[in-house]
Amino acid sequence: MLTKIIKHEFKATYRTFIPIYIALAIVTGAACLFLPALSKYNNSILSIVMGFGIILLVLGFIFVIMSPYIFLSVRFYKTTATREAYLTFTIPTDTKIILLGKFIVTFIWTTVTILLWLLAFIALSYRFDFGLSFSFDSNIVLQILYLAASISCSILTIFAAISLSQLVRDHRVIASFAFYMALTTVQQIVSIAALIPIMLKELSASGDAEYTASGTVTSDTTVYVLSLIIGIVFSLVFYFISNYMLKKKLNLL
Repeated sequence: MLTKIIKHEFKATYRTFIPIYIALAIVTGAACLFLPALSKYNNSILSIVMGFGIILLVLGFIFVIMSPYIFLSVRFYKTTATREAYLTFTIPTDTKIILLGKFIVTFIWTTVTILLWLLAFIALSYRFDFGLSFSFDSNIVLQILYLAASISCSILTIFAAISLSQLVRDHRVIASFAFYMALTTVQQIVSIAALIPIMLKELSASGDAEYTASGTVTSDTTVYVLSLIIGIVFSLVFYFISNYMLKKKLNLL
């Protein structure tokens, strides 16, 4: 049943993201081709055109990176908190399987979008010589795992916030935003509280003459590991909150 849910979610969402990816490729290609050519001409009209082009490019990149969170949050809300949820929860399977299927599809679309966004940004950076350099260090595996945990946690924070809005009868969209801000604040407080001892230790060690580069590596590794653990714990907590609310407190509009 999980496979069927995933297939259904992909069929319902691919029409949104494929055009976005095509538009990203077209805009990136056009920027790489035309903006450098326009910059060679000392013409006020062309300068204005180039300025508008850069503004549109920046806005387009912001929209692309935000699109999974926008569109998939709206879909999750419609299929779990409105009348469409009657169809969602008539599927003969447990709520946690439905939630897992939605999470997997959202995670995949978000990850693909971020990777394509990065590729487009790298292409622009090389074309316009932003002076950026990309290198891999010993923590690359931890960084990838941390990124995956961060994406998971951000998605499940949205799911939990929307699910908690079941506690409110009216103005659920506003309630979802309020719950999201509350959950995000809790995450930040816990993360800062957990990382403060490491940061203080690093500051203390940096003033020590015997502090070496190996200490920095160890500190960085510790930060990544701790941040990864925090992300995984919050992801699990938000998943179980979402599952409980949708299973026990479902109150459809």
